[in-house]
Amino acid sequence: MKVISVNRGFTADHSSTSYEFLAVDRLLSQEERSKVASLSRRAQPTSRKVSFIYHADGYDIPGGWEPLMRDYYDVMFSESYDWWLLAMAFDAAPEQQAAIGEYEFDGIEDMGVDITFYGTRTIVTIHCRLDMEIAHDIELFPLLTDIRRQLVEGDYRALYAVWEEYGYETEDSRDKEPPEPPHKDTGEDLVETLYSMLAEP
Repeated sequence: MKVISVNRGFTADHSSTSYEFLAVDRLLSQEERSKVASLSRRAQPTSRKVSFIYHADGYDIPGGWEPLMRDYYDVMFSESYDWWLLAMAFDAAPEQQAAIGEYEFDGIEDMGVDITFYGTRTIVTIHCRLDMEIAHDIELFPLLTDIRRQLVEGDYRALYAVWEEYGYETEDSRDKEPPEPPHKDTGEDLVETLYSMLAEP
């Protein structure tokens, strides 16, 4: 195993698959923590966070990471052999789900945005590569928590920025261009930070 960096909020280990989860809206109960811990002998969930690390191909969270976002956590990031998932979950009414669904796309090298619904629970996942020269100085949990708040408020500029990085390169994505969100005087720094981190494959 070769650890590339450990810096301000996350570990980039390019020979394994790792997951970091954060509960934003509420604390996990002891019963919920026990259920999370049962997924891996090495997982030690607190009331807010849990980590999973797998150092061999073929091993992963039993049942996948999505149920953890559906039931317990609000923010997650995962790195696997230089490929990243940045995920945010929140409750949304049907009309908001319809609006945010317009930003789902599959871009170059399968990078883009996935949006999954479990009733009102909405999971937004960004598939990307990260520019490690930029990203290693950024704390991902605070950034994703703030972007999640933007999404909850109906501000989809961050998702449009992902499309600007990965969507223009494919004909299918160009045919399904999401609506450009209106400019706002606040929160642009979050969008610019996310955009600056994204790297091409």
